[in-house]
Amino acid sequence: MTQKKLDIPVSGLHLSAVLHLPETPNPPVIVGSHGLLSTKESGKQLTLAKRCNALGIAYLRLDHRGCGESQGHFLDTTLTTRVEDLLAAAGVLKGFGLTKNGLALFGSSMGGATCLAAWNPLLAEGFPLKAMVSLAAPVAGIGMTEAAIAAQEELHDVPLSYYQKNMGFDLTEELSDIHHILVVHGDNDEIVPIHNAHNIMELAQGPKELIVNEGGDHRMSDPAHQARFFTRATAWLQRALLGE
Repeated sequence: MTQKKLDIPVSGLHLSAVLHLPETPNPPVIVGSHGLLSTKESGKQLTLAKRCNALGIAYLRLDHRGCGESQGHFLDTTLTTRVEDLLAAAGVLKGFGLTKNGLALFGSSMGGATCLAAWNPLLAEGFPLKAMVSLAAPVAGIGMTEAAIAAQEELHDVPLSYYQKNMGFDLTEELSDIHHILVVHGDNDEIVPIHNAHNIMELAQGPKELIVNEGGDHRMSDPAHQARFFTRATAWLQRALLGE
Protein backbone atom coordinates (compact mmCIF):
# COMPACT_ATOMS: atom_id res chain seq x y z
CA MET A 1 0.00 0.00 0.00
CA THR A 2 1.33 3.42 -0.95
CA GLN A 3 0.40 7.04 -0.25
CA LYS A 4 0.60 9.73 -2.90
CA LYS A 5 0.18 13.45 -2.24
CA LEU A 6 -2.00 15.18 -4.83
CA ASP A 7 -2.69 18.75 -5.86
CA ILE A 8 -6.35 19.42 -6.70
CA PRO A 9 -6.93 22.62 -8.71
CA VAL A 10 -10.32 24.31 -8.22
CA SER A 11 -11.52 27.90 -8.66
CA GLY A 12 -7.99 29.26 -8.89
CA LEU A 13 -6.93 27.49 -5.70
CA HIS A 14 -4.83 24.42 -4.98
CA LEU A 15 -6.21 21.84 -2.58
CA SER A 16 -4.10 19.26 -0.80
CA ALA A 17 -5.05 15.59 -0.81
CA VAL A 18 -3.51 12.21 -0.03
CA LEU A 19 -4.36 9.16 -2.12
CA HIS A 20 -4.01 5.76 -0.44
CA LEU A 21 -3.44 3.07 -3.06
CA PRO A 22 -3.68 -0.67 -2.43
CA GLU A 23 -1.57 -3.20 -4.27
CA THR A 24 -4.65 -4.28 -6.23
CA PRO A 25 -4.57 -3.02 -9.85
CA ASN A 26 -7.39 -0.74 -11.03
CA PRO A 27 -9.12 -0.45 -7.66
CA PRO A 28 -12.40 1.35 -7.01
CA VAL A 29 -11.99 4.50 -4.95
CA ILE A 30 -13.59 6.36 -2.03
CA VAL A 31 -13.42 10.13 -1.58
CA GLY A 32 -13.54 11.32 2.03
CA SER A 33 -14.97 14.71 3.02
CA HIS A 34 -14.08 15.99 6.49
CA GLY A 35 -16.16 17.99 8.94
CA LEU A 36 -16.57 21.74 8.92
CA LEU A 37 -13.65 22.49 11.24
CA SER A 38 -11.62 19.34 10.65
CA THR A 39 -8.98 18.31 8.07
CA LYS A 40 -7.94 15.28 6.06
CA GLU A 41 -5.84 14.20 9.07
CA SER A 42 -8.99 13.09 10.91
CA GLY A 43 -8.36 9.82 12.72
CA LYS A 44 -11.60 8.41 11.31
CA GLN A 45 -10.42 8.94 7.75
CA LEU A 46 -6.93 7.59 8.42
CA THR A 47 -8.37 4.40 9.90
CA LEU A 48 -10.99 4.02 7.17
CA ALA A 49 -8.36 4.53 4.46
CA LYS A 50 -6.15 1.81 5.98
CA ARG A 51 -9.01 -0.66 6.29
CA CYS A 52 -10.30 -0.02 2.79
CA ASN A 53 -6.80 -0.39 1.33
CA ALA A 54 -6.57 -3.80 2.99
CA LEU A 55 -9.69 -4.78 1.02
CA GLY A 56 -8.25 -3.57 -2.28
CA ILE A 57 -10.03 -0.20 -2.35
CA ALA A 58 -8.27 3.15 -2.89
CA TYR A 59 -9.07 6.09 -0.63
CA LEU A 60 -8.59 9.84 -1.10
CA ARG A 61 -8.34 12.18 1.92
CA LEU A 62 -9.02 15.76 0.87
CA ASP A 63 -8.43 19.06 2.64
CA HIS A 64 -11.27 21.35 1.64
CA ARG A 65 -10.36 24.94 0.79
CA GLY A 66 -9.30 27.00 3.78
CA CYS A 67 -8.56 23.85 5.81
CA GLY A 68 -5.40 21.92 6.57
CA GLU A 69 -2.80 22.32 3.83
CA SER A 70 -5.20 23.66 1.19
CA GLN A 71 -5.28 27.21 -0.09
CA GLY A 72 -8.21 29.54 0.51
CA HIS A 73 -9.87 31.21 3.47
CA PHE A 74 -12.14 29.19 5.73
CA LEU A 75 -14.64 32.02 6.18
CA ASP A 76 -15.21 32.07 2.40
CA THR A 77 -16.24 28.42 2.25
CA THR A 78 -19.83 27.24 1.95
CA LEU A 79 -21.60 23.97 1.23
CA THR A 80 -21.53 24.91 -2.46
CA THR A 81 -17.76 25.44 -2.50
CA ARG A 82 -17.22 22.17 -0.64
CA VAL A 83 -19.21 20.33 -3.30
CA GLU A 84 -17.01 22.03 -5.91
CA ASP A 85 -13.94 20.77 -4.05
CA LEU A 86 -15.26 17.20 -3.99
CA LEU A 87 -16.16 17.27 -7.69
CA ALA A 88 -12.69 18.58 -8.53
CA ALA A 89 -11.08 15.78 -6.52
CA ALA A 90 -13.23 13.18 -8.27
CA GLY A 91 -12.22 14.68 -11.60
CA VAL A 92 -8.52 14.27 -10.79
CA LEU A 93 -9.12 10.65 -9.81
CA LYS A 94 -11.03 10.11 -13.06
CA GLY A 95 -8.02 11.44 -14.93
CA PHE A 96 -5.95 8.70 -13.27
CA GLY A 97 -8.50 6.10 -14.39
CA LEU A 98 -9.38 5.29 -10.79
CA THR A 99 -13.12 5.93 -10.86
CA LYS A 100 -14.01 3.61 -13.73
CA ASN A 101 -14.40 0.62 -11.40
CA GLY A 102 -16.60 2.44 -8.93
CA LEU A 103 -16.69 5.51 -6.72
CA ALA A 104 -18.02 5.84 -3.17
CA LEU A 105 -18.18 8.69 -0.67
CA PHE A 106 -17.56 9.08 3.02
CA GLY A 107 -18.51 12.24 4.87
CA SER A 108 -18.43 13.20 8.53
CA SER A 109 -20.68 16.01 9.83
CA MET A 110 -20.45 18.85 7.26
CA GLY A 111 -18.58 16.37 5.10
CA GLY A 112 -21.68 14.18 5.17
CA ALA A 113 -23.79 17.10 3.98
CA THR A 114 -21.21 17.71 1.25
CA CYS A 115 -21.50 14.12 0.06
CA LEU A 116 -25.30 14.27 0.09
CA ALA A 117 -25.22 17.48 -1.95
CA ALA A 118 -22.60 16.12 -4.38
CA TRP A 119 -24.46 12.88 -5.21
CA ASN A 120 -26.54 14.17 -8.13
CA PRO A 121 -23.79 16.42 -9.60
CA LEU A 122 -21.42 13.43 -9.65
CA LEU A 123 -24.00 11.26 -11.41
CA ALA A 124 -24.69 14.06 -13.88
CA GLU A 125 -21.00 14.10 -14.79
CA GLY A 126 -21.02 10.35 -15.44
CA PHE A 127 -19.23 9.06 -12.35
CA PRO A 128 -20.12 5.44 -11.46
CA LEU A 129 -21.26 6.33 -7.95
CA LYS A 130 -21.90 3.16 -5.94
CA ALA A 131 -22.40 4.03 -2.28
CA MET A 132 -22.09 6.50 0.57
CA VAL A 133 -21.39 6.38 4.29
CA SER A 134 -22.55 9.43 6.26
CA LEU A 135 -21.63 10.11 9.88
CA ALA A 136 -23.55 12.72 11.90
CA ALA A 137 -24.54 14.53 8.72
CA PRO A 138 -26.86 17.56 8.81
CA VAL A 139 -29.61 17.51 6.21
CA ALA A 140 -30.60 21.06 7.09
CA GLY A 141 -28.03 23.46 8.49
CA ILE A 142 -30.87 25.54 9.83
CA GLY A 143 -31.62 22.63 12.18
CA MET A 144 -28.43 23.20 14.13
CA THR A 145 -29.30 24.69 17.49
CA GLU A 146 -28.17 28.15 18.47
CA ALA A 147 -26.54 26.70 21.56
CA ALA A 148 -24.55 24.28 19.40
CA ILE A 149 -23.41 27.06 17.10
CA ALA A 150 -22.39 29.18 20.07
CA ALA A 151 -20.37 26.28 21.42
CA GLN A 152 -18.58 25.91 18.11
CA GLU A 153 -17.76 29.62 18.13
CA GLU A 154 -16.34 29.39 21.62
CA LEU A 155 -14.21 26.37 20.80
CA HIS A 156 -12.92 27.41 17.40
CA ASP A 157 -13.07 31.19 17.29
CA VAL A 158 -15.42 31.20 14.30
CA PRO A 159 -17.79 34.17 14.39
CA LEU A 160 -21.47 33.42 14.86
CA SER A 161 -22.17 35.46 11.72
CA TYR A 162 -20.43 32.78 9.64
CA TYR A 163 -22.89 30.11 10.76
CA GLN A 164 -25.85 32.45 10.30
CA LYS A 165 -24.75 33.26 6.75
CA ASN A 166 -23.60 29.84 5.55
CA MET A 167 -25.55 27.18 7.45
CA GLY A 168 -28.97 27.87 5.97
CA PHE A 169 -28.92 24.96 3.51
CA ASP A 170 -31.65 22.32 3.24
CA LEU A 171 -30.92 19.11 1.31
CA THR A 172 -34.32 17.47 1.78
CA GLU A 173 -35.23 17.51 -1.91
CA GLU A 174 -31.93 15.89 -2.91
CA LEU A 175 -32.34 12.84 -0.69
CA SER A 176 -34.79 10.88 -2.86
CA ASP A 177 -32.10 10.14 -5.49
CA ILE A 178 -29.58 8.73 -3.02
CA HIS A 179 -29.20 4.98 -2.54
CA HIS A 180 -26.75 2.45 -1.06
CA ILE A 181 -26.30 4.70 1.97
CA LEU A 182 -25.17 3.73 5.45
CA VAL A 183 -26.24 6.38 7.98
CA VAL A 184 -24.51 6.58 11.38
CA HIS A 185 -25.59 9.02 14.10
CA GLY A 186 -25.46 9.40 17.86
CA ASP A 187 -28.79 9.85 19.62
CA ASN A 188 -27.16 12.35 21.99
CA ASP A 189 -25.52 14.43 19.25
CA GLU A 190 -25.22 17.93 20.68
CA ILE A 191 -24.40 19.63 17.36
CA VAL A 192 -26.52 17.89 14.70
CA PRO A 193 -29.76 16.41 16.11
CA ILE A 194 -30.49 12.78 15.24
CA HIS A 195 -33.67 13.71 13.38
CA ASN A 196 -31.35 14.50 10.46
CA ALA A 197 -30.47 10.80 10.23
CA HIS A 198 -34.14 9.82 10.35
CA ASN A 199 -34.87 12.28 7.52
CA ILE A 200 -32.22 10.62 5.35
CA MET A 201 -33.60 7.17 6.09
CA GLU A 202 -37.16 8.25 5.35
CA LEU A 203 -36.39 9.82 1.97
CA ALA A 204 -33.40 7.94 0.51
CA GLN A 205 -33.82 4.87 -1.68
CA GLY A 206 -32.63 1.43 -0.67
CA PRO A 207 -30.40 -0.26 0.04
CA LYS A 208 -30.07 1.88 3.17
CA GLU A 209 -29.23 1.21 6.78
CA LEU A 210 -29.18 3.23 10.00
CA ILE A 211 -26.81 2.69 12.91
CA VAL A 212 -27.80 4.62 16.03
CA ASN A 213 -25.04 5.09 18.59
CA GLU A 214 -26.96 4.97 21.87
CA GLY A 215 -25.78 7.86 24.05
CA GLY A 216 -23.39 8.78 21.25
CA ASP A 217 -22.09 12.33 20.80
CA HIS A 218 -21.29 14.26 17.63
CA ARG A 219 -17.63 13.25 17.54
CA MET A 220 -18.35 9.53 18.10
CA SER A 221 -15.91 9.58 21.00
CA ASP A 222 -16.99 6.21 22.46
CA PRO A 223 -14.40 3.54 21.45
CA ALA A 224 -17.14 0.90 21.18
CA HIS A 225 -19.07 3.08 18.75
CA GLN A 226 -15.90 3.67 16.76
CA ALA A 227 -15.10 -0.04 16.55
CA ARG A 228 -18.60 -0.89 15.32
CA PHE A 229 -18.48 1.98 12.83
CA PHE A 230 -15.25 0.87 11.19
CA THR A 231 -16.44 -2.74 10.93
CA ARG A 232 -19.84 -1.89 9.48
CA ALA A 233 -18.64 0.95 7.22
CA THR A 234 -15.88 -1.09 5.59
CA ALA A 235 -18.26 -4.03 5.08
CA TRP A 236 -20.84 -1.70 3.49
CA LEU A 237 -18.27 -0.19 1.14
CA GLN A 238 -16.79 -3.58 0.31
CA ARG A 239 -20.19 -4.96 -0.76
CA ALA A 240 -21.03 -1.91 -2.85
CA LEU A 241 -17.67 -1.54 -4.57
CA LEU A 242 -16.44 -5.13 -4.81
CA GLY A 243 -19.68 -7.13 -4.62
CA GLU A 244 -18.37 -9.09 -1.65
